[in-house]
Amino acid sequence: MTPLEARTLERLQTRRAHLAGLAKARGDHRWVDLMRKVDAAIGAIEVGTWGHCAVCHDLISEGRLAEDPLLTVCLSCLSEADRRALERDLQSAGKVQRTLLPPAHLARDGWEVAHLWEPRGPVSGDHVDLIPPYAPGAPAHLLLGDVSGKGVAASLLQAHLHALFRALVPGGQTLPELLQRANELFAEATSSVSYATLAALRLGCDGRFSLANAGHPRPFLADGRGVRPIEGGGLPLGLFCDSAYTERELRLQPGQTLLLYTDGWTESAKGDMEFGIGRAAAALRRARDLPLPELLASCRAELEAFLGGSPRGDDLTLVAVRRAA
Repeated sequence: MTPLEARTLERLQTRRAHLAGLAKARGDHRWVDLMRKVDAAIGAIEVGTWGHCAVCHDLISEGRLAEDPLLTVCLSCLSEADRRALERDLQSAGKVQRTLLPPAHLARDGWEVAHLWEPRGPVSGDHVDLIPPYAPGAPAHLLLGDVSGKGVAASLLQAHLHALFRALVPGGQTLPELLQRANELFAEATSSVSYATLAALRLGCDGRFSLANAGHPRPFLADGRGVRPIEGGGLPLGLFCDSAYTERELRLQPGQTLLLYTDGWTESAKGDMEFGIGRAAAALRRARDLPLPELLASCRAELEAFLGGSPRGDDLTLVAVRRAA
């Protein structure tokens, strides 16, 4: 048994146990049907036929199998009608994801926030959300996350993150408690197969905000003195159910810009050379005085100039925050 087959078998067995519980508790035939597909994949691994196309009998790519271990047909063997249907489904999924995004640029309660969200394909594993105050006097919450993997599987988990935080934020927990509870639920849902990095901000009054980091790239703070990263962080969500998190209390002064980003910005590469933290900081330093939408466009343009036409290998999301004077 190959390492991929061993990992997949453990993943499928865990999923089967979860589905069996759902089928028993809810009596829904959809869970039973999915459980049968999982059983078929487990059986195929055990007899050595898993990962082979049922039509041409060639191996399905490991990347596609890692995203969906229930696949039984390779892309080249899909009928033309099936391919068109798949393309339509992906396009529809991308449209649904975009409806979950906050406005690209808005000002509220003295805070100005702008974001740039560009999937690598039709859908994205990057998660950005701005959750408004759940009650008068309550803070807003700004979230930027990045689910491991790519494609449809990552986008489904991104939607799961969106629902999790939307449900948890009105509970009024501290930021570390919020991440800890989200981590428990995310780990339970993914069975440690996937994980997500996340930076969470709680936006208060007078420029004060709290920052908690779950394995996400360090945000940049830019002002007249330069650009510097904000240190601190914990483990990504979903790795261990008992992970603990801390927060930093900070204040954003007028004239300062906080920039959050996913690693699709800093880790995009041309050949064996990454754009990197240094180029990213320099790009922000040159753009720090621009209006936020123009600042984000400038940072993106510097990445594209560096790539010189080479395609990005990952989704790209940038989020900029300022405090009104």
